[in-house]
Amino acid sequence: MKKHLNIPSRRLWAGVIVCLIIGLMIAGCRRREPEVIDVPTLAVLPSATPTSTFTRTPFPTWTFTYTPSLTPSLTPSNTLTPSLTWTRSYTHTLTYTPTYTYTLTYTLTPTRTYTPSNTVFPTLTPSNTWTPSHTPTDTPSPTRPTRFPTLIRATETVFGGASPTATVAAGPTIQFFTANAASVLSNTPVLLSWGSDGDSAIIEQINPGGAVLQSIQVGPTGQYSILPTTTGGTGNQAIFRLVVTKNGVTANSTPVTVGIACSATWFFGNQYAPPGTGCPAAVGATGSGAFQRFERGFMIYTNANGVNRICAAQDGGLYVCSTNGWDGSTINTSAAPSGRFIPGQMFNWMYYNTLGIGGTWNALLGWGIMDVAPGSRTLQYEGTVGGNNPFYLDTADGAVIRFSGGDSGTWTRIR
Repeated sequence: MKKHLNIPSRRLWAGVIVCLIIGLMIAGCRRREPEVIDVPTLAVLPSATPTSTFTRTPFPTWTFTYTPSLTPSLTPSNTLTPSLTWTRSYTHTLTYTPTYTYTLTYTLTPTRTYTPSNTVFPTLTPSNTWTPSHTPTDTPSPTRPTRFPTLIRATETVFGGASPTATVAAGPTIQFFTANAASVLSNTPVLLSWGSDGDSAIIEQINPGGAVLQSIQVGPTGQYSILPTTTGGTGNQAIFRLVVTKNGVTANSTPVTVGIACSATWFFGNQYAPPGTGCPAAVGATGSGAFQRFERGFMIYTNANGVNRICAAQDGGLYVCSTNGWDGSTINTSAAPSGRFIPGQMFNWMYYNTLGIGGTWNALLGWGIMDVAPGSRTLQYEGTVGGNNPFYLDTADGAVIRFSGGDSGTWTRIR
């Protein structure tokens, strides 16, 4: 039997064969020395010096390079974003308050009058149906005729019947008068409901002192949506009443009070708001302005909310406002006394081109005791913006002024 070589022997022989092949390759690549031949020449050539150079040729090496490949994958992402939604809900509650009306009935009760008469034959005919409840005790004088008791009987017959009753026309009655809410935000209507027995009715908003602020003609029964006014000393409340008329007689309902929740605060602090002040129409508006104090008053300018107004106030409490007409450059440079200042900028225009209440501004205010102080001014209205509603402005020296409203009126310092 043939014996097979084991695996290590095979590897050994393979290594020997490879070494032999490598040796033959190196020998074949070795440089041979050239044969020296004597050549006759006039010059002597240098002998060649053999040089042996061994070059190692490595076996090739296989290098595997791995190139990463990115495979996109879709990863679903479910992200829930909560969204808060504010929902305002209103609860309408109708409260029926019965109102009791007392009707007075007037009864005329005649008084018996005994009138002595010297007439012997009375002209009144006695009634046979009359039954006296008492016996007259009057003692006739000697001059009275003997038939005097008959006269008395006849007289009592006239006045002794049923007492006449005066008929008085019935007055109005009010069954109920209510509001749809106990309190509302400022500038929000209030729904009033009522029922009454009358010919006509009026809804009135009054202030705490009873003064009528607004009046609306309505029917004896129904509903009406009314926007409360927050001026006229109402404070943070609105008071309503129903006035009903019937047959010339008038009746008032019990007043209904609705609280007013202001949607904005006063820029100068709610604690400084005068008593009875209504709600701000909006947050305070700030714009560029100027301020200058005079010997007997001050001038203030603001363009907040685009009003572009100048207000000149006298120490006596009166003020006048005007639209700014200054061209931005023209100045009257009349010399002021030592230690005093001429009106500056837009105040110079108003000072010399308009009149105050009762005279020139020079006569009313005098000269400036400070130069113009430019800076931001804050404006805020009471109730609603514009019109004759009161408004507030701050000054450069930290004061806050309440102007009673409109182009002219009275002013007070509240801070």
